[in-house]
Amino acid sequence: MAVSGKYQKYTYAAEGERLSAQSIVECRMNDWAENRVLAVSARAVCGGAEALSGEVRYGGRLYFTVVAATPDGSVIGGERGAEFSHRAEWGRAAPACAADASVRVEKIELRRDGRALVLSAILSAELTLYAPAEVSCLTGGEGVACKDASVRLVQVFACRGEAEAEEEFDTDYVGDVLAHSENVFVSRVTASAGALEVSGEINLGLLAKKEGESDAVSFERLIPFHAEIPCEEAAAGCGASAEAIVRSVEISASCEEDKARCRIAASFTLDIRGRVYRGENVHMSEDAFCPGYACSLERTEISACEPTAAFTASERIAGTAAISEKVDFACALQAVAFSSCRAAAQAEDGQVTVEGVVSAYVLMKDGEGRPASTQIDLPFAFPVRCDRARQGQAARVSVLPCGVAVRQKKEGELEAECALKLYCTLYSCARSSVVTGVEAGEAQAACDAAVSVYVPCAGDGLWDIAKKLGAPPEEVRRTNPSLEFPLCGKERIVVYRRRQA
Repeated sequence: MAVSGKYQKYTYAAEGERLSAQSIVECRMNDWAENRVLAVSARAVCGGAEALSGEVRYGGRLYFTVVAATPDGSVIGGERGAEFSHRAEWGRAAPACAADASVRVEKIELRRDGRALVLSAILSAELTLYAPAEVSCLTGGEGVACKDASVRLVQVFACRGEAEAEEEFDTDYVGDVLAHSENVFVSRVTASAGALEVSGEINLGLLAKKEGESDAVSFERLIPFHAEIPCEEAAAGCGASAEAIVRSVEISASCEEDKARCRIAASFTLDIRGRVYRGENVHMSEDAFCPGYACSLERTEISACEPTAAFTASERIAGTAAISEKVDFACALQAVAFSSCRAAAQAEDGQVTVEGVVSAYVLMKDGEGRPASTQIDLPFAFPVRCDRARQGQAARVSVLPCGVAVRQKKEGELEAECALKLYCTLYSCARSSVVTGVEAGEAQAACDAAVSVYVPCAGDGLWDIAKKLGAPPEEVRRTNPSLEFPLCGKERIVVYRRRQA
């Protein structure tokens, strides 16, 4: 009997492997070498990524913000920008793929070159490829027995768009705005017909100087935003995720001396990158054999990872912070600037454990009245209850620190506290091995006994018995109607063979 397999072809949009790459971006600030840097921050804006043969190219712009003390004791602020364009070698990259890049600043270093201050930042890029995937799965055929299973196929579609937000608010009267920082917090992502709806807040931090003085003060404002990002593949009920960064910002301040107030007007342009996940269960063959013949199987691994739940939470943390510079009771604490947070999450049964560290700069005056600063790091770890969390799920969390406050209760130590806003997404990940090819070998010698008795193992199912006996599952079921699967191990399976005259 000839053995001939039948196949079904499935084509879908898959999220490919991820690649991490690092690069260095430098920027010069002329005539700044004599200034003493108090605080520095860098913000990366990715302009896009392109997949070529064997490589991915990505680029954008990096913005440095520096606060420094001049030789005469004044506090000043400055901002510089630098374009960057890099390439990452990737054998799987091809022009038919779509590429996406997420860039963040890992480390900032300073050095002096003559009269210039050279700023350098280490950029870490996470690159993702999106490519059409195709799998041809065995579905049966002549002389082939197949074991079907439900396999999860997830299609991932990337989308990108912009959003704008504006806000006006009043603060105490100040003489000059030294620096500003922005942290974007996404708190809700839902898919609707043809669009991705993204909501969240922008945490605007302002570092200013009092009128006629060198004392620094800081202000903070939460600004809500909402955006609809077009995505043809989006539909209600689809899984979705999104990230947002500030692409550009404009800030203006108008002061009213008679009222001792200052009105701040801020406008933002956000760059939002989203993903839509469309999953379906497809019946494919996870195992096969050819009754009466030895056979070899060709297999393909299919992985599926999609968001299954997302939730927000809040937590307040406090403790002794690690400091980079010496602090004592002679220091007068003034302001907190450039607060940020790095965090990771791990899913467990009924909860998600979140760990990370909040970082910021504390500006102050030392015992001699000169401007000074120290960088603080406040680590944290706590569980967040979530009934839908399960061990083995992947978890991603974004954390927004709000209202970082610092005080010195014990000489040489700084106590810090702040409120954390969290947005956590749980991902269900599955991996399946499916049969994509079968090839029959030599015919196996048939048993010539008229009757044989097979002793099964406990837990054997219909497919296990059929494969061991070398008979189609339908035949095993027909000839042994009293068997109940899975077997307990005490059964005896009698096989009768008709003798050929």
